[in-house]
Amino acid sequence: MTERTFVGTAAEELGAIIGALLEAPATVVQTDAQIVPRWIVRLTFEGALTGTLSVGIAEDDATTLSRLTMGLDDVPPEAAIADTLLEVCAQGIAALGERNEFKGLRLSASQHVSELPAVTPTSYQVTAGDRFTGGFCLWDESTIAVRRDPLASSAVSGDTLQLNGSLPPNLDVILDIDLPLSVRFGQTEMTLLELTRLGPGSVIDLGRPPDDPGSAHSCCARSP
Repeated sequence: MTERTFVGTAAEELGAIIGALLEAPATVVQTDAQIVPRWIVRLTFEGALTGTLSVGIAEDDATTLSRLTMGLDDVPPEAAIADTLLEVCAQGIAALGERNEFKGLRLSASQHVSELPAVTPTSYQVTAGDRFTGGFCLWDESTIAVRRDPLASSAVSGDTLQLNGSLPPNLDVILDIDLPLSVRFGQTEMTLLELTRLGPGSVIDLGRPPDDPGSAHSCCARSP
């Protein structure tokens, strides 16, 4: 995973969100054009990466995007523009977190800022059909999160497991594994009168012999 991969993928996801909002297929290409941002959204995230990604967009592009998204004929108020940009950026990070290479990436904070980030931006042009053509720039100030090897053993000396009272670091890997599970206890038929007599601690005979490995032969009923 490289910085270029992250920034380029983030740009693609932002373009896809813009296209979805405008109901038009979107394309995103990197450009050398210099973008003078009027709006800057700083996104703080954690998970596969930690740090910030700042998104800058010029005033005309931000205004047009907000107006089209809201279906307005007039220029939207600044508060509406700010909300539109925050929503687009938040959805972009959420989409990144669904990709395998950034699985688990999650947004922890988003805000509008006025100061330019200290790193060099990368500029992109996004086109959504014939409805919108604009640009945005990205400042990446993130680092790849340090991950423990899920196959690495816990602290072991010889054949002795060192227990320190804390959970092993790779426990989440095991807990995240989905396994199909089905349980069958058996079946029986009961009259309505028998059902009304059930209460906490009642034992229901499921018609299975005690040594049947396929299922239990009885079940304790619980009150609703």
